Amino acid sequence: MSLAMISDITPLKESWKIKVRIIRLWYQPDYNNPNITGSIEMVLVDEKGEKIQASIKRTHIGRFENLVKEGCCRLISHFGVVNNIGKHRATNHSYKINFF
Repeated sequence: MSLAMISDITPLKESWKIKVRIIRLWYQPDYNNPNITGSIEMVLVDEKGEKIQASIKRTHIGRFENLVKEGCCRLISHFGVVNNIGKHRATNHSYKINFF
């Protein structure tokens, strides 16, 4: 599988592999219980400077938390791509990455 750029990413394809740097990472509280973490949110950037938001839901935090640190570069694959909707978007990209 060859490397894709963030600008190429759409939900129309199921198998992506991208090389990115995590330029921003934060823990988002759960909507119903602000005392627990609902997700880890990140902004990823590729070598062309394109950005996309990524999310690790609460059920997968234990699996990925030690692998994601702000400033780190990662090759990532096996993720979902969904529409980036909502009032608070961290990037202008039309889509968002969800890790599973």
